[in-house]
Amino acid sequence: MITKVEVYSARRSPTLSLGGFMPSDDPVVIRNVDGLGPVKSEITTTPSGVSRGETFQGSSTGKRNIVLTLGLNPDWSTQTMSSLRQLLYAYLMPEQWCKLRINSDELPTTDIEGYVESFEPNMFSQDPEIQVSIINPKPDFIEIDATIFKGTVDDGSNQHVINYVGTISAGFEVRIDRTAALVSYSGPLTIKVENSSGIQTITVNPVLVNTVQSYKMSSVQGKKRVQAETIIDGTITNLLKNKSGVWPELQPGENLISISADLPGQTWTLAYFTRFGGM
Repeated sequence: MITKVEVYSARRSPTLSLGGFMPSDDPVVIRNVDGLGPVKSEITTTPSGVSRGETFQGSSTGKRNIVLTLGLNPDWSTQTMSSLRQLLYAYLMPEQWCKLRINSDELPTTDIEGYVESFEPNMFSQDPEIQVSIINPKPDFIEIDATIFKGTVDDGSNQHVINYVGTISAGFEVRIDRTAALVSYSGPLTIKVENSSGIQTITVNPVLVNTVQSYKMSSVQGKKRVQAETIIDGTITNLLKNKSGVWPELQPGENLISISADLPGQTWTLAYFTRFGGM
């Protein structure tokens, strides 16, 4: 059950807290939320000329549309229905960017970003309500805190188990640093993931890791990169030309991850944000 929703706006600070579905003294309370379930996918198929049915070609998932129905519960000593509407205008004016932070009993606290499509107040009712429609171009709910694992680069024989609790696949970031025992390494680095999608391997050759720079890989959608990063000032060197293989992703359930090099001993840090397709 949703216990609280917080609204973040580029125009307004601090955040606006909306009371959940249980009775509360919050000035703005949630009476209903539509659009929290999984977004409908578009499945592409082509007719088969030699057999019954059609052939699957691919699928895609579009934007999410969250609709909030809000009730107003003013403290009459300092607030009115009109002043609460003005407060909401500051956070949820149409065309404006906003972020919803959703707290629930069953899932971790998650964020979703979007743009206000409409704000419809029912001003003249005895029990005024406001309906706000928000378009979320990216439909996933993303946990606000990263999950982090640490380990040591080896020859690839040691597999680390990650039980990914999300319902949508997630890219991840890996950072590799030198150690006191191995202050410099130049050569290939390979990251391999085994899960329900099969085996996914990405190799970058060569990679230089030493006292001056670290290596970073990100397979997050929209942020994919392989690069060297200077430790002192963060200067980036693109290593995409040295890449081979595919961008690995975590799938729901068990994932086996190994990180290997010709000369093992470096430290690695892996981080990801859990993604959910519905609340």
